[in-house]
Amino acid sequence: MHAMATGLAHAVTKAGVQIRYDSPVTRILRSAGSRGAVVGVELGGGERVVADAVVCNPDLPVAYRTLLGGVDAPRVARNGKYSPSCLLWIAGVKGMPPANAAHHNIHFGRDWNGAFKALIEDGVRMPDPSILVTLHSLDTKGLAPDGHSSLYVLEPTPNLDGKIDWSRERDRIMGDIRERVGRLGYPTDVVVERIYDPLDWERLGMERGTPFALAHTFRQTGPFRPNNIDKRVPGLFFVGSSTVPGVGVPMVLVSGKLAARRIGDYAATRGGR
Repeated sequence: MHAMATGLAHAVTKAGVQIRYDSPVTRILRSAGSRGAVVGVELGGGERVVADAVVCNPDLPVAYRTLLGGVDAPRVARNGKYSPSCLLWIAGVKGMPPANAAHHNIHFGRDWNGAFKALIEDGVRMPDPSILVTLHSLDTKGLAPDGHSSLYVLEPTPNLDGKIDWSRERDRIMGDIRERVGRLGYPTDVVVERIYDPLDWERLGMERGTPFALAHTFRQTGPFRPNNIDKRVPGLFFVGSSTVPGVGVPMVLVSGKLAARRIGDYAATRGGR
């Protein structure tokens, strides 16, 4: 996934695009105050960047709330059903994984039906959690020093509509995960680590604290998903998992392609600007 991001960054830079990192956008600027077409963005330091079109990547409800004051998000984005979230543990550890470990390893819990009920209906942690353990260092030399490994451990959890108080429960749940990963034979002697829970996902601009956006229910899939344009805001185009076509790296890449086509059509109506 990271190779895709770095590859795209290399391609656009080669084409003459300037990428400005650590430059958060605080507002999308419009002509006629807050009623006309997009004219650029305002950055955190107050700088204004002029643009004929803006591509917006945050989850739609977050974008509307924080960047487009006075414009309501589409109803399905505001009131739709959001996917479960996850607790993600990324660690560099001393030791090597089991000899039979693969790049991706899914360890299923025993109570399959109970897991879905807990996550989706009850809003609580799975009684016997399934986890994903990915070992990037297994196939990428240089990612970890000799005798060390990288761990990427993901446990599905309820999103922030659920009943878990993450400010109180995170440490206990992480203790359970570390213990289970160790029982499965993976090294757990941590050198460096990062942990992301639903509160962290929310701080990163993800609605309801889930990185998986609107759930792929029938009424939130395909043409029923929020559109990548809003006719009320000419020149604004959405990309990412909360718009069409949906969640996952391939579909998010498709969302970018669709937005690019829309921008081309929009530019043509404005005389090729």
